[in-house]
Amino acid sequence: MNSIVKFYTILVALMIIEMSDGEPDCKIPCYCKPKQKTAACASRHLHYIPKLPSYVEQVKFVGNNFTHLSRSFFKNITSNNKIILMNLTDNLVLNISVDAFADFQYLKTLEISKEEKLTIFSLKKAFRSFNTSMINNLIFSGNEWEHLPPDMFKELKLSRIRSLSMTSNSLKDLNGGIYSYLTELKTLNLAHNEIKNINLSGLIVLEELVLIDNDIHNIPTWCNSTGDSFVPQLKVLRLESNSITEMNSSSFKCLRNLQQLRVDYNNFRSLKNNTFSELVKLDRLHLSHITRLQVIQETAFNVPSLKSLYFQYNGFHFDKGNKFNAKTIFSYCPNLTTLDMSSNFLPSMKKSQLLKLMLIPLKKLEKLTLPDTKIRGLPIGLFPKMKFLKTLNLQGNSINGWKDSERIFGNKSSLKTLNLQANNIRLVNKTTFPPSILSSLKSLDLSSNQFSCTCDQIWFREWIRENFESKSKKNNLTLISYPEKYACMFPSNLRGVLLKNYNPTPETCKEKNYFTAIAVSITLVVVLLIAVPLLLYRCQTNVRNYIYWWRLYKKRKSGYMRLDSEDYEYHAFVVYCEQDRKWVHDVLVKKLENEEDMRICIHHREFDIGAPITGNIGKYMSKCRKIVVVMSNDFAESEWCQWEVDLVQERRRKQGRGVSLLIMLHTIDSNHMTDSLKTLLDSTPHLQYSNGVGEKLFWTALVEGLRKPFGHPPVAIL
Repeated sequence: MNSIVKFYTILVALMIIEMSDGEPDCKIPCYCKPKQKTAACASRHLHYIPKLPSYVEQVKFVGNNFTHLSRSFFKNITSNNKIILMNLTDNLVLNISVDAFADFQYLKTLEISKEEKLTIFSLKKAFRSFNTSMINNLIFSGNEWEHLPPDMFKELKLSRIRSLSMTSNSLKDLNGGIYSYLTELKTLNLAHNEIKNINLSGLIVLEELVLIDNDIHNIPTWCNSTGDSFVPQLKVLRLESNSITEMNSSSFKCLRNLQQLRVDYNNFRSLKNNTFSELVKLDRLHLSHITRLQVIQETAFNVPSLKSLYFQYNGFHFDKGNKFNAKTIFSYCPNLTTLDMSSNFLPSMKKSQLLKLMLIPLKKLEKLTLPDTKIRGLPIGLFPKMKFLKTLNLQGNSINGWKDSERIFGNKSSLKTLNLQANNIRLVNKTTFPPSILSSLKSLDLSSNQFSCTCDQIWFREWIRENFESKSKKNNLTLISYPEKYACMFPSNLRGVLLKNYNPTPETCKEKNYFTAIAVSITLVVVLLIAVPLLLYRCQTNVRNYIYWWRLYKKRKSGYMRLDSEDYEYHAFVVYCEQDRKWVHDVLVKKLENEEDMRICIHHREFDIGAPITGNIGKYMSKCRKIVVVMSNDFAESEWCQWEVDLVQERRRKQGRGVSLLIMLHTIDSNHMTDSLKTLLDSTPHLQYSNGVGEKLFWTALVEGLRKPFGHPPVAIL
């Protein structure tokens, strides 16, 4: 008995030692994970560095109260730990001493973020204390830096830093010379700044450049005066969410090693011939969320090296032949293996062979993604030509079925994943899919279709029962989301019943079909023979009246027009001041355009360059269905904004107060309130923007207001 107790005592002791590595765990406000070798400390009351277990190699100090960082300040972790990663975020740091990092001999990654009061020059001097043979990754985000000293990284010229991230600051320029001291820099991330001007000199070894969400209007210059590349090693370029309006065949010269390019969320109206042809090694191209795109020229995708193309959420009309050339659009990139065209307008059922003409050159395609593209029918002879096709996604379209499945799908043993979720498929029978497809598939998604629970569905029910409900499963196929998303839609008395619970048998269906067919046929004939003549006789006066009313309606329509024509180019024109530009561009416009599929007019993006501003305002305001006024104290002080308010009032007098929507971004003080603003606010309710609980209500009210009709305006004679 004593030996058993002794054994369990030793076992428990060993477990405790293993869990704590022989040391006490972190004390509040710190939290440690021994297996991950990490520690995190967060408390505004913490004004010193606590001692941490010796196993800690990665430490995060977030939301503390560290005023001055020095060598002695870090003594508790430099004397007992081998720190390789340190994160200092939002710690109210004011300055850093020159020797602050002298004892971090193993430090590889340092992050100093959201330290808005930090003196940048003290940080620059503190670089002297880095162990330059170890440090290779720096992150400085959200510090509200607008400009960097020219010699910012001079003290790191002997370092091996490969990655530098300075996202979410307020940097205005990219001056490559500042980073030229970092002779091994491979990745430079400057996303979410306000960069407009770019000089790439000094970045000769750079491989990845991230400029997402800046203020870039033109593609940067990649070639120097001698025709050589500023960035000859660049492989990844990200320019999403800028204000670029044009690309052409010279836009990407001198980038012959570029492999990945992303230009999503920009304002191109057309993709021109040979835009990407200089990118001889381009492997992956992202052109998504470009909602203003109207034309694709014949050789726009002249990129033989291209393997992946993501052309999503552009709302481009491939169903209109004058917008592109179906025969040539993909003929110059025959090596594509992945194509995603989600949320565009592909040819309808009557033009399904146009889809075949577009995609037939892509014989090496392995993954084809076409959700939400308004497809109604599948083209004959397209998929059999794609010998390597593994994944086909047709989710969220209007496909209701097809005939001759052998010619639609062919003998495709390569196809492993087929997604037909949320279409209009009612019936699945023995001929819906070729046997070769069902035997080779690993994943099939038919969920959320409009299944008809009649005896015609009996084959599908038996196939499901045999393959997914019986204990002896015959293949490795997975029927996605079965059974919860496979429900009856027809007939009405079975609507909502899971297909799993609909269990017809051949015997009951045979008997039911025999009598039902006879009864329905006889009833239909009798009704037609009796009801139609009777209705015509009894309702002849009403018929004549209806014909008279229809003629009158047509005449009135040809001689009158409504004053509230919906033929506008934009859903809304936004009136705002320069101080509120960031909220308008980054929050309001992105929300309405990306999530609500609206077209918004803002002067920063739409106005004609060189034209008088008064003419621009009048021209573009007339193209917009409604006007959104974003108000604040800065707005009230702007003379231009007050002039635009007068234009809003004039528009309201013509079309009613429903033409304008008022947003109070920041409450206007009484001493800033003008007579015109007061009149506008007294006559029209306004929306108050707020974060948190009321934000969802704000967006709901705004979207409904933009979509709400003006009402019933008067009728004017032509």
